[in-house]
Amino acid sequence: MYGVIFDFLRSYVIERHGGRDTWETLLNEAGIGYKVYFPVAQYPDEEIVTLATTAARMLKTPLPAVLEDFGHYAGPQLITYYDMFVRPEWRTFEVLENASARIHDAIHRYNPKRLPPKLVAERPEPNRLNLTYESERKLCMVAKGIIRGLKDHFGETVSIKETQCMHSGADCCRFELVRT
Repeated sequence: MYGVIFDFLRSYVIERHGGRDTWETLLNEAGIGYKVYFPVAQYPDEEIVTLATTAARMLKTPLPAVLEDFGHYAGPQLITYYDMFVRPEWRTFEVLENASARIHDAIHRYNPKRLPPKLVAERPEPNRLNLTYESERKLCMVAKGIIRGLKDHFGETVSIKETQCMHSGADCCRFELVRT
């Protein structure tokens, strides 16, 4: 997992769940201990899963809800972090349409070992977007949260319906988005 995601998780815990002490407690409860995550480094996927699972237990909140809330936080952070790939006139749909071609390809180009999720966006109508998410990590809850975070960041009203999910046996997740 790309280090920037760990950095966003640290910021999420500090800003929304009690500060640095909570982050340090999370690291300890997860059996990791004190650690600094560097945004451009690569870390084991299992580590983010352990942190998320431990956070859900500590918060007494279901893991899918924690992952979606984290995605909601991370969406606007991704826009800021990858601002060189995002045009000022873009909004939620445009970011999602270009995420794979611009951001994920750039990540993979500079480090072929990184495996960002595969996103395919199709826009059948100007205010409708069909998004396919595919990843061995099966973090579609984070993806859904990112969509929510983007629409809120841009002040848009977008309904999100997941029509297919890997957690129900599908080979990928599919979302239908409608902007009103």
